[in-house]
Amino acid sequence: MNIEKEQVINRMKEAKEYGLKYSTLARGIGLTPTSIYMFVNGTYNLAKNKQLEALCYIESYIEQVRKQLKQLEKRGIKIDEYNW
Repeated sequence: MNIEKEQVINRMKEAKEYGLKYSTLARGIGLTPTSIYMFVNGTYNLAKNKQLEALCYIESYIEQVRKQLKQLEKRGIKIDEYNW
């Protein structure tokens, strides 16, 4: 299994657009926030298992936000998910 660091970093940045803070992500996968910031900036490497944990956490977070946005749309509140 090969995970590219850039893909993980891009997904982290995308999750940040959905409101996920790096510190929340770090706590969710058992790291310090500094480790996440250093990984995103390219000065630190995360173990593959931590990258997988981060991706799983990010995917579940984004899915949860999308579900919430759909619920709001059903109630007549229109929110553009990329510009909120």
